[in-house]
Amino acid sequence: MNVLQNLIELYDHLAADSTYRSVVRKILLNLQEAADANVYELAELTESSRTTVWRMLQLIGYERFSDFHYALKQAVKHYTYYNRIIPSSRMDTEEDIIQEVQSRLECAVRDVKQDLNLTQIKKTARRIMESDGLYFFFPYRTAAIKSFQQNLAMAGVETNVVCLLADMLACSETMGDNCVVFCMTIEHAETQDMTGIFERLQEHGAYTVLFSGSESRYDEYVKQQLCSEPGGGSALESIVRFEMYILALSEVFRKMYLD
Repeated sequence: MNVLQNLIELYDHLAADSTYRSVVRKILLNLQEAADANVYELAELTESSRTTVWRMLQLIGYERFSDFHYALKQAVKHYTYYNRIIPSSRMDTEEDIIQEVQSRLECAVRDVKQDLNLTQIKKTARRIMESDGLYFFFPYRTAAIKSFQQNLAMAGVETNVVCLLADMLACSETMGDNCVVFCMTIEHAETQDMTGIFERLQEHGAYTVLFSGSESRYDEYVKQQLCSEPGGGSALESIVRFEMYILALSEVFRKMYLD
């Protein structure tokens, strides 16, 4: 996850009267000023204390203010490169965007066919049913995951979506050795390093499944990789392929254990 994703995720899931939510809101509404601020200035900008700012940063997984400051400054300064599903080189006009989306969707549909291997999906469904829980370590929540979680709950399988790095670390520390963890990583230079999380999952014997459209720096830690493609696909293709896979897995799981 990048720093903006972290801030938005934390804001969305804190109580309305949370002091930390107020701090995050003021940062998001004043990104340029926040990016240029030192810790004293950020405390003043957010009408809080340095201690409150520091504790908020710990919630999103930053160990030092300097790391957060650098990440936020880079995100704001180079925002034209952030949050792009389609490369800017292919978007000279609005029409180009539509054409690119259509093209990427066609490629995703082609690749989904190889993802939906029934034998493999049924094996994964059985592994999940026999596990002590299925966890999603993801930078965002999706409709497919929420639908699957309902089926998992009906079958009595523990499930949780964990989006913030600090929460992932805490969860991986207490996880049993019969858990399945689905991980989605967005691996750009500005994203937080998840090596510590994967090391903990490996130590605790979790069965880790990585969803990544290309080669990942975390490959050595995972038991299985899905929706992958040599050379990697686009971000848009990865999103579509993952959603279709989870929807298929959810329905197969339902057919096997609920219907």
